[in-house]
Amino acid sequence: MDSDASGWLWLVIDVLMVAVLGIALVYGTMLWRQRRSRAREQVSERATAQLYEREAERERKAEADRVRW
Repeated sequence: MDSDASGWLWLVIDVLMVAVLGIALVYGTMLWRQRRSRAREQVSERATAQLYEREAERERKAEADRVRW
């Protein structure tokens, strides 16, 4: 392998890729912390409960329709 190419590869692998990984970790951590705020979690829980209630109501109606036949 050419010695000039090995210097560039070292720079790319050991410096740039590590910097990109670090930036990605910081970015992901910031997004995760924002998503986990108490207010957002409560909104998410309410939305999930509503979805479960709607699905249960739909199943009750479907069951009632089956019984009528």
